[in-house]
Amino acid sequence: MGFTDARELLRSLGEDIVDEAFDDLFAQGVPSSKAERVLRRFSQRWRDYTRAALMVMSCKAVGGVPEHVRPAAKALVLSGGAFDLHDDIIDRSFERRKNRRKSIQGLYGMEATLLAGDALLIGGLVLLAEMPGVPPERARRSVSEIRRGLFELGSAEMDELALVRDLGSTPRRYLRIVHMKASDVEAYTKVGAILGGGSEEEIDALGRYGRHLGEVCILRDDLEDTFNDAWELRSRISRESLPLPIVYSLGDSRCRSLLRGMFSKSPEDISEDELDRLIEVIDANRGFEKGQDLIDRHVRKAKVEARRLDDPEPFLALFH
Repeated sequence: MGFTDARELLRSLGEDIVDEAFDDLFAQGVPSSKAERVLRRFSQRWRDYTRAALMVMSCKAVGGVPEHVRPAAKALVLSGGAFDLHDDIIDRSFERRKNRRKSIQGLYGMEATLLAGDALLIGGLVLLAEMPGVPPERARRSVSEIRRGLFELGSAEMDELALVRDLGSTPRRYLRIVHMKASDVEAYTKVGAILGGGSEEEIDALGRYGRHLGEVCILRDDLEDTFNDAWELRSRISRESLPLPIVYSLGDSRCRSLLRGMFSKSPEDISEDELDRLIEVIDANRGFEKGQDLIDRHVRKAKVEARRLDDPEPFLALFH
């Protein structure tokens, strides 16, 4: 199974859950016509199938009934959308990456984006309260895991604020936050296993797999942002935490000098020449190689956990 097939696997398992989550939200009724317009626009864009797919995969891996996962999966689809909207406010993101398409905030403003995120959180809480057919103890434990994972994620994002335009950041400090931010993926895989009635060994193995997978995704985005997306790199330098390849280079005075010159600029004003010189310094400090080595270590550890399952192939396929 190749990369395209892995993406197709996630889509096939998660797409109808994502669609149903938003259908349920709109079925509750949105009194404000503007709020409904904003939420519908967002629902057309929110194609993150991974949360729901991982929960279904984990449930099936332990012999559970996938239908038992749907309410919790739909709740996390909506809450994930809420976090995405709120992150755009924090990052002052008005456009999306290479295509420069306007974000929801760019289209409707900060206030509408904040309130739309709040609506998604409320919708998610309503869905989380309903788990038909699930034994009460499994439902309670699942809610506890979701609370733990999302609280850790929120704490990581709070700590990450201190890294914005921070020349004193260290790899150790940054990677601690990466580890914490991966807690939500751990929650998805653990909750899927819990709702599926998995053994403690299966639940723990899938949780560790999810944590490593989450870290791989974050670190891969760091490499992509640094080397393949000039617009995102400009945004991260100007408004967000610096990606890991830059953090690896902060001990180099050339890197710090270049960044000082860019910190006071908006993303649009950072020149191609400045980025080229920064990439040269990052390359000299082996920023890509160090980041890729770290990703490879997490992939190996995730595969060890996947192979504890009776059928590890769907989980291994995500790394092809």
